[in-house]
Amino acid sequence: MSPEPADPAGSSRRERHVLRQRKEIMDAAARLFAERGYAGSTTKDIAVAADIGESTLYGYFPSKREVLVAILSEKAQQVDSAFSETLGLSDRKALVGLADTVMNTVLTNVVYTRTLIGEAWVDDDILHNYVVSRTNRITKYLKDLISAGVSAGTFRPIDPGMGARIVVATFIGALLPVLRGIEPPPSPEGRRALAETVVSLLLDGAIVRIRA
Repeated sequence: MSPEPADPAGSSRRERHVLRQRKEIMDAAARLFAERGYAGSTTKDIAVAADIGESTLYGYFPSKREVLVAILSEKAQQVDSAFSETLGLSDRKALVGLADTVMNTVLTNVVYTRTLIGEAWVDDDILHNYVVSRTNRITKYLKDLISAGVSAGTFRPIDPGMGARIVVATFIGALLPVLRGIEPPPSPEGRRALAETVVSLLLDGAIVRIRA
């Protein structure tokens, strides 16, 4: 039998089916993990939620842990991609774009993010490999940006490291009600406004400056 024709992107029909099935399993598992926690979910539960047999599930993921790792890796890749697109840009528009893009990435498939937060709370490996490493990367970028601004005289003298941590904490605090499910995700306009507010607090502060 001749091989299945590949599509323009180079993947066969079978490869596309495998990717779709993996994504459906990951989505079903993410919802379960967000609702019950990782420990409270079984491979049988995941299979039922994905509407497949447990043996079929094992054909895609050899264990529950592998499903979790796939979920976390996909979210980590999305954050890395969003961050790399604006790395090195430092004007106001670029910073707003970075904040908006990262927020959109975090809130897309919010159950994935909730799974990450829930498991990072109890699993040090996940905490360090999927949360701390990315947070440190963004914090360093902000620290370098603030440090350069202080040296150039465009920012008032502040501790760059502390300033970066405050910005990250503000960002996380603003999204926490949504991630917890207390508030609905903001509209694109609301998300942009939130990004502009965070950047304004970083660049302008909160006090009105009265010119003499």
